[in-house]
Amino acid sequence: MRTAALFALSALVLGLAACTTTAPEPAEPVRITLERGVCFGFCPDYEVTITGDGQVSYNGRRFVRVSGEQHGAAAPADVAHLVNMIDAAHFFDLKDAYRGAVTDLPTYRVTFQRGDQTKTVTDYAGEMAGMPHAVREIEAEIDRVANTDQWVKNADGTYTRKP
Repeated sequence: MRTAALFALSALVLGLAACTTTAPEPAEPVRITLERGVCFGFCPDYEVTITGDGQVSYNGRRFVRVSGEQHGAAAPADVAHLVNMIDAAHFFDLKDAYRGAVTDLPTYRVTFQRGDQTKTVTDYAGEMAGMPHAVREIEAEIDRVANTDQWVKNADGTYTRKP
């Protein structure tokens, strides 16, 4: 019985010692930016950036409800999910641009930075030019995680028509 108690006490001490070791290095810094550009109509023109720690920066330019700079926060779990989506799409292996042979569409750009690596993918009717659908899903997820609707759309869900 005494041996079992001594073993349990030793395990507890070793467990506590493990808790006092230095924490692992933080993951590399992450920065995700979505830029939506204008078209010949009233397409929202803005840029939003999400950092790995959940900071959101928005800059509305034209055809948005709120112009100028705004700041918000994203849930860490949502940012982690977004990074997982980007990794699953093999983002760094994608072409730099996918351009469909049409006119009058907005241009979207997604830039992903992790540590010292940066990759931008330009989407202009990209799926017509072979862009994986995952890029469109990433664009939508960036908007969702950053909650850009609060700055881009009107209360009734429509877009503004004035620059």
